[in-house]
Amino acid sequence: MATASITRPADPDVGSSPWQFNAGLGFAAVGVMALMVFFIISAVVSGWVSDQDPAQLGRILAYDSWLFPIATAAVAFIKVGIALILWGVVRQLWVRVDSLKESLPALKASAGGAGA
Repeated sequence: MATASITRPADPDVGSSPWQFNAGLGFAAVGVMALMVFFIISAVVSGWVSDQDPAQLGRILAYDSWLFPIATAAVAFIKVGIALILWGVVRQLWVRVDSLKESLPALKASAGGAGA
């Protein structure tokens, strides 16, 4: 059993609402914002700790290790966003190929051309 959103769409109007594109952009934007937050927090903490005592590199690394899951989740959100956008592109291509399969024989017959 396959989910209808993963298989080829049977309804030709399925491509009229590109929710994959909008959702993909949303996921990617959330990921980019989370990476920006991680970078800003990491830079501020590094500057704050190095101003106090430059010998406390371990403290900077400890803060970064606590923030690393945020960066990992952000990269995952960006990749999910890219996957959703590409999924929408493939579905649009399926709809266009199906429409060509239906219209090409009629065009060929009306033109009176011989088959190759």
